[in-house]
Amino acid sequence: MRPPRRGRRGHGPATCSIRLRVTLILWLDRNPLNSAKQTHRDVPLRLAIALWAVGLVAPGAARGQAAEDAPALESNVDDDLALGDVVVTGTRSETPLADSPARVEVISREQIDRSGARDVAELLEEQIGIVITRSFRGDAIQLGGLDPEYTLILVDGDRAPGRLGGGIDLGRYTIENVERIEVLRGPGSALYGSDAIGGVVNILTRRATRPLELEANVQGGLTEQSGTPSAMLDVGALGALREGPTSLRVTGGYHLTDAFRRPGGVATSGSARDQWELGARGTLDVDDVVLDGRVDYLVRRHSGVDQNATGAIFDRVQLGEQLQVGLGARYDNRRGTRMSARASYSLFREQYLNDQRGSQALDDVQDNREHLGQLTLQLDQRIGDHQLTVGYEQLAQLLESQRLTQDGQRVRIAPFVQDEWALLDDDVRLDVIAGARFDADSQFGTALSPRVGVRFDPVPQLVMRATYGMGFRAPSFQELLLRFENPSVGYVVNGNPNLGPERSHGLDVSVEWTPIREVVLTAAFYRNDLEGMIATVTLSDDPIHGTRFSYANLARAYTQGIEARAAITPIRALRLLAGYALLDTRDEAANRPLENRPAHRITASAQLAHHETGVGASARFALSMDRVVFTDPDGDGTESAQWLGAIAQLDLRVSWAFLERLVPERARHQDLEVSAGADNVLDAGDAYLVLRPRTYWLALRGRY
Repeated sequence: MRPPRRGRRGHGPATCSIRLRVTLILWLDRNPLNSAKQTHRDVPLRLAIALWAVGLVAPGAARGQAAEDAPALESNVDDDLALGDVVVTGTRSETPLADSPARVEVISREQIDRSGARDVAELLEEQIGIVITRSFRGDAIQLGGLDPEYTLILVDGDRAPGRLGGGIDLGRYTIENVERIEVLRGPGSALYGSDAIGGVVNILTRRATRPLELEANVQGGLTEQSGTPSAMLDVGALGALREGPTSLRVTGGYHLTDAFRRPGGVATSGSARDQWELGARGTLDVDDVVLDGRVDYLVRRHSGVDQNATGAIFDRVQLGEQLQVGLGARYDNRRGTRMSARASYSLFREQYLNDQRGSQALDDVQDNREHLGQLTLQLDQRIGDHQLTVGYEQLAQLLESQRLTQDGQRVRIAPFVQDEWALLDDDVRLDVIAGARFDADSQFGTALSPRVGVRFDPVPQLVMRATYGMGFRAPSFQELLLRFENPSVGYVVNGNPNLGPERSHGLDVSVEWTPIREVVLTAAFYRNDLEGMIATVTLSDDPIHGTRFSYANLARAYTQGIEARAAITPIRALRLLAGYALLDTRDEAANRPLENRPAHRITASAQLAHHETGVGASARFALSMDRVVFTDPDGDGTESAQWLGAIAQLDLRVSWAFLERLVPERARHQDLEVSAGADNVLDAGDAYLVLRPRTYWLALRGRY
């Protein structure tokens, strides 16, 4: 970890701790969709998790108590995090937020509580330059104008499993288990490898920070729609213990949402969701060694009704199951040397049934399983004005699917190195950062991803950052090994085992100016150039199956844009945010813009938190304009541009914390809060941006 820089505010992180032993027993039903044709239902996998021998040990208690007794850090007006709090995503080593050389944005737990969001997708949707795409398979992210497959999703630094249609469903991750979210803008492959072309989203789970923490919340809502009303229910709970060097946090939740449909047709616009999850995290801190353990498990069921162009109606059921286990160890001698090791395992299973009403011709049953193992070793060493990071990562992935010609298996090894050099310090700061990662993959060969960056602070109020990097995206197993036939339509899709990785060049430049403490202004420019993009190609016709399609590294594209944001705190209780994003994209092979991306997006929010009365309120607004899609309505093979109307989203929330008013001195950690709100007040949405219609909700949260 970096020590605080001279002349700047910064502190090391407070340490939480626990010893956690985890025993996992997992039964896999090899044929779970038997009889699903008749019932349209499925039985989830069964998981028994035994958490045992949670030991509280005395060594290190003095340091844990010292962390508790440390003075509170000064609040950062812009992001509600203390300037001494650390972020890890930008450089892969702990760095005080104020000292980060990379452009990292943080959503704190306080912001999460005020947002009223139910999951990570809803939380990110209001951020400048981020677009959430929704489909029957979940909510995925577009960052920097790039499709979801170009943004890497991490949970506590471990890769999230289960990409569906190229994206990770962020709706899986509900907010009761999230401490904060770090978003790295710009090229990240030099540290994280594949999929980090547009950036990295790191979801950091909660951990115990006080001797005893209890929290429970319940939220219910009703959606306006024609016909049958659509209801939702969210229940979450957290319990945490901390004693000296040990800590344990357990969270759980249940989430139920009815399907909804827009007027016209029997198909549902949004799927019904039935999900529950359970998670635990703990650490043990003994002298200079910190051990960390995490286990998370969820089961989710999506269901809905689809209708194709010929009028056929399908009842769709998608059952997802996810298990993630992570173990880590860290040695820190507090004199500039840190060594860490982390191992993780993830299992993601998707069972999918598409049942045609009145016929079996187009029925489809799938059972896909992904196993993902990751090992990371890392050394951080302070050498004079240099912060050197050297590491090694190994990835093992197995995908079992009936649509693949064989099980997809890959092993990837990747050494990486990075050096951050402080050339100037104190009032004028100049840092240079350079690094590279070499990936060797059993499927596609090798990829080199270098990155260079500069941070320059000519005066303390002005921070300038610039990063250039090369990146790559590994071809998926579907693109490599797919074998899919659709005899009713007359085509077949074959994977291409000779595919190489897609390559990219990325540039990110940003400026942050704080003329006075109450005003923070930021502006950024980015550009991503993609080469060797994987595109669908037509092969010779098959006399039995019809037209044959496959994949090839042929396409080229770019995205570029400007993002600007102003954060103003005119009084202590009021925070105002406004942002604007301009996006320009081009599919160079087709010589046209990339589809369904807003060229202009405006966001604004006002947040009021009056601690004397316990009253809070917030309003969030987003306007997306100039989206284009390409359609072939007459079926002649020639697509034409269709420009979509503007989408304006407005969310409102009010709250009252009882204990903040009645017992002010206890309000920091104890409150009982009732809140109410309306989402999508303007009832926005269309076929290409699926939003839940206007929804009213009421919530109650208790915290001790």
